[in-house]
Amino acid sequence: MKTVIVALNSKYIHGSLAPWYLKYACGDDCGQVKVLEYNINDNIEWILTKIVAEKPDVAAFSCYIWNIEIIFKIISNIKKVLPNVKIVLGGPEVSYTPEEIMKSNSYIDFIICGEGEDSFKKLLSVLNVKLRGDLKYQEYPKHLRNIDYRVNSDYEENIEEANIRDIDGLCYREGGKIHYNGKYCIIKDLGALPSPYTNEMLSLMGSNKIIYYEASRGCPFSCSYCISSTFEGVRYFPMERVKSDLLKLINAGVKQVKFVDRTFNCNNRRAKEIIRYVIENSKKTNFHFEAAGDLFDDELIRLLLRAPEGIIQLEIGVQSINTQTHSEIRRKTDINKLFDNVRKLRSKDNIHIHLDLIAGLPFEDYSSFKQSFDAVYSLEPHYFQLGFLKLLKGSYIRTEEQVKKHQYEFREYPPYEVLCNKYISFSEIAELKGIEEVLERYYNSGRFENTLRFIINCFYSSPFEFYKELYLYNLEHGYLDKSISARDQYTVFVEFVEYLADKLSLKESVGESLKNVINDLLKFDFMLTNNTGKLPERINRVTVPGFKDWCRDFLKDESHVRQYLPDFVEMSPGQILNKVKFEIFDYDVAALSDKMRLSDKLQSSGSVSIIDDDKLDDNGKLDNYNKSDNIGKSYDSDKSYDNSKSYDSCRSADSDKLDTSNKPGADCNSDYSLNSDYNLNIESGTTADNLMLPEQRRVIILFDYSNQHKVTGRYRYEVLKLKNFL
Repeated sequence: MKTVIVALNSKYIHGSLAPWYLKYACGDDCGQVKVLEYNINDNIEWILTKIVAEKPDVAAFSCYIWNIEIIFKIISNIKKVLPNVKIVLGGPEVSYTPEEIMKSNSYIDFIICGEGEDSFKKLLSVLNVKLRGDLKYQEYPKHLRNIDYRVNSDYEENIEEANIRDIDGLCYREGGKIHYNGKYCIIKDLGALPSPYTNEMLSLMGSNKIIYYEASRGCPFSCSYCISSTFEGVRYFPMERVKSDLLKLINAGVKQVKFVDRTFNCNNRRAKEIIRYVIENSKKTNFHFEAAGDLFDDELIRLLLRAPEGIIQLEIGVQSINTQTHSEIRRKTDINKLFDNVRKLRSKDNIHIHLDLIAGLPFEDYSSFKQSFDAVYSLEPHYFQLGFLKLLKGSYIRTEEQVKKHQYEFREYPPYEVLCNKYISFSEIAELKGIEEVLERYYNSGRFENTLRFIINCFYSSPFEFYKELYLYNLEHGYLDKSISARDQYTVFVEFVEYLADKLSLKESVGESLKNVINDLLKFDFMLTNNTGKLPERINRVTVPGFKDWCRDFLKDESHVRQYLPDFVEMSPGQILNKVKFEIFDYDVAALSDKMRLSDKLQSSGSVSIIDDDKLDDNGKLDNYNKSDNIGKSYDSDKSYDNSKSYDSCRSADSDKLDTSNKPGADCNSDYSLNSDYNLNIESGTTADNLMLPEQRRVIILFDYSNQHKVTGRYRYEVLKLKNFL
């Protein structure tokens, strides 16, 4: 008997873990088992052709929200071409409603619910007994095939039926009816599972794909939106097994190993042992962990801060700073400790920090989400993921009780994203989607760090307000309807600054000064992340006659090379110029960047002020709440939630605009506090002094394109310390 286990990954660079666990869990009694990996962007007809060409007796598929609809299309056609093939489905997308799925899809023969290694092995063993006679029969010469050489075929049929009824978590057809054995599959002894990280798997994956790894299964928490809450407790793989697997992946030159443990640091002792092993053994392999930010102890933080640059990524879910929201979704998080730990972990830039928020959670309205956004943004993560609630099958939040209580409307098809609820309208969700897009383009790309910091500090009462304004500008000009190249995004940003200057009605001289500062900041950001030397359109370069000769003469002086480029002392000036770039700036943008760092100012601001339970009544209304206690712009305490109103009566999004009221200017370099606004509140006709633009002072910055930071992706630079030049 031949079985193919088909994986349909979300991207080409992603590998799949489940099929390999299933393959190596199968013994000799299961027949031949082969793994086929594709991705959802592959042509469906091509995938179908490849599967049929294998002539399988059994075709099994791992089902997730990103591939289930494609899988249904593929398996319906497989049955038409190979009517005798047995179709087996497994995975979270089919494990919670197996009978319903089989009733709607007659071409599915079996569904395995839960962890499938043991049940899949038993199922294949039974099917192999049933099909063994057929396989032998097909080997006989054609003129003998009219004789039935299969012995005790009735007995084998009875064996099949008896065994299938005993397989945990199996849903199957018998006698024209659908039967479900129940007993959701859980592997208690994870150490008994064979390791999937064989030479076969690694050779097929290649070194450039993301390899998924699990050191544990289950989660100690029970967040209502997560299907991990359907399992109780955490089970661990033996530590020696984990270390052996990781060393094999490191030696194979795998680019990234992504741990799929739901809460990697729920056991700090084990987390430290794994992190220590990674630090001691990793060469170039990067390790990604999902962690609870408030569970790190000081010892683990110190250990992480000793990690070599770029080998560790941490993904930390904040989800919201609204404690009533946390309570309702059954999430236990110490927000203040989480923020404090993230600041510590962010301090050295040796670890890539990824922070998450989820829009659409209970009691989180538009204003509350805005404050959650500003709080997380203030931590300056390397990647800020703005996600949207998915009401997943099997999750508590999808129960009829919860849907009714919070008046959820969500998409009936994968990924089951929220459309609206009692607290946030569809139009507000749509606006947050647009903000997510510009956040991805401008913040998460890492290409505009210094420019964004300057603009937000100087002109906006909150980061959220800036991204909303940037979203509306991109929407109005049609930039969200098409793909914009990285280079063209700089041009769009120049246009946005011109729009901003016009909107503020700045005097011409002030507006020009602002544009010049932004020009230098954009140029600085571009050259920090792009080594081509060719600037984008609308970004101007300072040209000085004889500057090229000056650069060459500068490098001829060995003392200069030793001071700024010690690794290049054996090279000629011409060789060095192939690896570096000198650039003239009208402003000392490097010094300006250092002054504007939010994270440095936040170190002295103390704990983050959160939307706390005792400040909210049962309907989510702020009760006797001091607005100044919160982050950025104050929460709107005049808004209340009427539990009787339907989802479509939710209020529309407030339109937060630039504050151009007649207020005195503020120093954009002054200390930033979570409890204060930090915009300049620029008035019409302001002067350059009120705007606090930096003084024009030309500097030369040397960019070393042979030295790129492994976390930020930025190239090393030096501001030349020259008393007299140009």
